[in-house]
Amino acid sequence: MGTEAGVAGSHRAGDLASARDGSPETSSDPSREPENGSPEGDAADGTLDAPGEAPWLLRDPLRAVAIVLTVIALGVRLSVVKDSFFITDDFMLSARAVENTLGWDYLTRVHTGHFEPIGFATMWLLAHLAPLNWTVAVIVLVAGQVVLAALVWSLLVELFGRRWLVLLPYGIFCLTPLTLPAFTWLSAAIIWLPLMIAIAGGLRSHTRYVRHGRPRDAVLAVVWLVVGLASFEKIVIVLPYLVFFTLAITPGARRGVRSVWAIFRRTGPVWIGYLAAFALYLVLYLPGVRSAGNDSPVTPPPAGPLTDFVYLSVFRTFIPGTFGGPWDWQPTSYALAIVDSPRAFDWVMWILAAAVLFGSLLVRRHGGRFWLALGVYLLGSLATIAAGRVAYGGAIVALETRYLADATVPLVVTLGACLMPLRGEAHPWTSTGRDLLAAVPRRVGVVAVAVMAVVVTGISFHAMGGYARFSTGNPARAFVTNTISSLERLPADARVWDTEVPGGIIGPLFAQYNLTSRYLSPLQDEQTRADARTRRAFTNPYVLSQDGSLVPMGMSEVARSVPHTGCYTSTGGSIEVPLTQRVAEWGWAVRLGYLADQSTVASVTLGDDTVSVPFTKGVGQVWLSFVSAGDRITVSGISPGVNFCVGDAQVGFPAPAAAS
Repeated sequence: MGTEAGVAGSHRAGDLASARDGSPETSSDPSREPENGSPEGDAADGTLDAPGEAPWLLRDPLRAVAIVLTVIALGVRLSVVKDSFFITDDFMLSARAVENTLGWDYLTRVHTGHFEPIGFATMWLLAHLAPLNWTVAVIVLVAGQVVLAALVWSLLVELFGRRWLVLLPYGIFCLTPLTLPAFTWLSAAIIWLPLMIAIAGGLRSHTRYVRHGRPRDAVLAVVWLVVGLASFEKIVIVLPYLVFFTLAITPGARRGVRSVWAIFRRTGPVWIGYLAAFALYLVLYLPGVRSAGNDSPVTPPPAGPLTDFVYLSVFRTFIPGTFGGPWDWQPTSYALAIVDSPRAFDWVMWILAAAVLFGSLLVRRHGGRFWLALGVYLLGSLATIAAGRVAYGGAIVALETRYLADATVPLVVTLGACLMPLRGEAHPWTSTGRDLLAAVPRRVGVVAVAVMAVVVTGISFHAMGGYARFSTGNPARAFVTNTISSLERLPADARVWDTEVPGGIIGPLFAQYNLTSRYLSPLQDEQTRADARTRRAFTNPYVLSQDGSLVPMGMSEVARSVPHTGCYTSTGGSIEVPLTQRVAEWGWAVRLGYLADQSTVASVTLGDDTVSVPFTKGVGQVWLSFVSAGDRITVSGISPGVNFCVGDAQVGFPAPAAAS
């Protein structure tokens, strides 16, 4: 009699738990459930399936609310990203894209430690079809976020069924500021978005395979892994996570080697597929990780910075970000920012996180499995970032939220498991949990969830608005706009002198990609690009000004020709022009004013560097590029019978004419 009463009480508690989140208690055999949700189908969620009774959006209230939530979240993000712009790496990657064919070598090059064929392919298409066009880039970024949101929703429904409470972890994912920096910077988004898409899609297919054992789902899970491998090397941490995730979504699994081995033996084909994909990936990745141009090899950091990095990552970035943080940001460049919340805000977030963690362990059976899986993912994530970045950037890189953006997918899975039973999980709550559910009125639970949702949403909006101040204040927008406008008005005979890009828009860290020729290359045809990198003689040079405009070139003079009565005339087909001082070994601009009675070709020399120059008939001037040292300029090889003289010469640095 007592046993029967206990069982009945257990079922009543389970029914109450299901009623709280709008879903009936589900069967313990997930293979018997329809693929779209609970055993009873959409009717269990109040879905109206009869056509014509209501507009499509209103036939399924849960779907309608999810779509509205997605639209709101994407609208907030769109308002930020549309007013943002290209940043540093974006210009370099665009230049590389137009300089290469869409081939194997280009796609598989390891760039600063990253293996990102999908990202490179995206940049190649953007650079060739819409060069430096932010509107098109925004469309790509938003489209990627739509796909990601749909897959995360599908993953949560696959795990927990069609329940109203699914909206809570889904809303946290949609509104978390942890992903905002990664999704507004193009160079970051082309690796983080496909990576997260692959994780969400892969977890859904993996879940379906574990539950139903269909070969199709195993194949799809491996395909999603391959997508991740082609996105970002950080995907390697998914494999250990999947081991613990598999145990977490199998509530019937008992502790012990035999039970665990039975699960992995039953799902063996998908693990063989994963290992084969990883093996192929290593064959491609390892030879390139030390390739030419790879400036960020894997290097373990010292213990001190590593400890600081872990602390900052978990307690200053990830935990506050879980509940909508950070509260404030600190700029790190002209359009990027890192976490800079007040300590008191972080303390409150720590308390809230501890309450969620220990509270879930108290009321949720097998909840620790999900937390363990999340911990494994975070540990792997921190290890990969530490090995690739901390030794060079220091522990402060932990405050860049994009490095933990992908962890939001396993995070919301874990939070969902704290709130809801898995599909097919008959007894999700501990005795304490059942007692609590029975004691707390439904209305109180609904109000508590609503208040929490409002608070987290408010903090998230505050955080995203704070980041938008930096992201949307990007000076590169006006700079590039001026460049494109002046390039369209450039005279036909004008050529652009190859100087460093002013204003720190790209920066010396990017070496040759900080040159004007590389910056302009996406906007020019192939012939113009080649000429810009090799031309050394100019008759009408233009330079890039501080505001991004192309303007006539002048000279910031260092030395000039020694004053001379009349012209420096030719003797035996050669002219020597002494300078007022010797110039050191450097890159110099040389201007020669001359007079010739007919056109000719001659050689101009500074030190040990010589340029062949075509001189036209009449009074003129040429501008020449040298890398050398010397105290005189020599013009030689003047054709016999040509009357030629040099009026004056200048050596210095190219500058806008107005500033010369």
